[in-house]
Amino acid sequence: VALIVLFERFQGNVRENKLKHGQELQATNNDHDNTNDDPKDGQTKTIITGGVELPFTFSACLMIKDNNILLPEWLAYHYTVLPLRRLIVGVDPLSHTDPKPILNAYGSIGMNISVWTNDSFWEDGREAHEKKDFQITNETDHEALRYRKRYRQKVFYKSCLQHLHDEMRTWTLLVDTDEYLAFNYYDEREGPPTWCKKNVTCAKDYLKSIEDGTHLRTKLDRSPAATVAEHIDKHVDEQFDNVDKPCIIFGRYLFVSKDSSSGREIQRGVDPDFNATLFHTLRYRHRSSLSSFQLGKPIVDVSRYDGRDLNNIHRPLGGMCTGWNAYVHNAAMSFRVHHYIGSWETFRQPGFDARGKDMFDKRNNVRDLAVDNTSPRYSPSGDSTWLTQFAKLVGKEKALELTQKIRIREELEMDEVITEMGKGAQLHDWDKLNKKPNK
Repeated sequence: VALIVLFERFQGNVRENKLKHGQELQATNNDHDNTNDDPKDGQTKTIITGGVELPFTFSACLMIKDNNILLPEWLAYHYTVLPLRRLIVGVDPLSHTDPKPILNAYGSIGMNISVWTNDSFWEDGREAHEKKDFQITNETDHEALRYRKRYRQKVFYKSCLQHLHDEMRTWTLLVDTDEYLAFNYYDEREGPPTWCKKNVTCAKDYLKSIEDGTHLRTKLDRSPAATVAEHIDKHVDEQFDNVDKPCIIFGRYLFVSKDSSSGREIQRGVDPDFNATLFHTLRYRHRSSLSSFQLGKPIVDVSRYDGRDLNNIHRPLGGMCTGWNAYVHNAAMSFRVHHYIGSWETFRQPGFDARGKDMFDKRNNVRDLAVDNTSPRYSPSGDSTWLTQFAKLVGKEKALELTQKIRIREELEMDEVITEMGKGAQLHDWDKLNKKPNK
């Protein structure tokens, strides 16, 4: 009787959450995703996807605002590398573009996607800008808008994590559309670990663990079909088995908008029908040094989420996250986050917090750049990329349709949006609202 009552409560909670968020679930195509779910443990179920057997699939919570140009690459990449199959998207109500057509297209390859609009997940806070009915006018303070944006992120992530917890999901990615979770392959030129500083003995000991194959980074699979889920399931990195730390933070490294040495190099390992310059993960390889101490981004095992309020997007669960703060010793991690500034066409945005050319140039002014030779190619020969694997999973024509063709279409649409805004076709004076106060 007790089990029946608990089950009915669970079903009721799921129904209540669906109604609360106005959830729009996209249909799953069983030709691509055949699941044999164990409802007691999302971590140990066996899943067949694209003819490949996987131990489990990933979830993600994604807050977006006018990111349609970036969205297809982000979806395709994580579909392949994680593999991502469950996604909840929160659409900023100030968006000028609609991501639903893109998300619907990815539903056709087995992704279960929910779209939350109109701040349906909102929880009122104490400050005026934390109220759902907060009205934006041309006299609104810039700082209030900035703090409201941050507050929206926190309440969205909290609601998303709880929803996925109720669905009995496990590992969930919390990054933005310009960020990608990548294998933290060792780079011979990366220098000593951040914790060694000027300790020569420490640095030598670390290098020895790499050379003799005992370090966890040497256990990373370099095959074209490697996935994050399969690596976690090998239990070679004890961080994923620490029951007290369901939140793992990975170092985030900035990739600037500087092309690789030649178009031929960018295109290497990519089918000629795909234009590699349209994919940030293939086009840009100049990044900040891996030996630098960087602010990270997390993944969370939502089966262990306790419903707490979130601290911030970099270390959302506080003491339940790895490390002492949101900065990460990258050399100790199996994965890292790649953060791409991207091309000017993808960087600019309309409306609040509009990104101008000055900001684009400033973000690209990074010292001590290194050329990343460990990604996006899995194999040492460099003849395969994540895009190659994505095309194998869904078919070449489908891959073209879901990535390159959408990217080109959305870039044209953004051009039109920005052109119309330049004619004054807008509700708010964004130039005024984006003006930061003098300090």
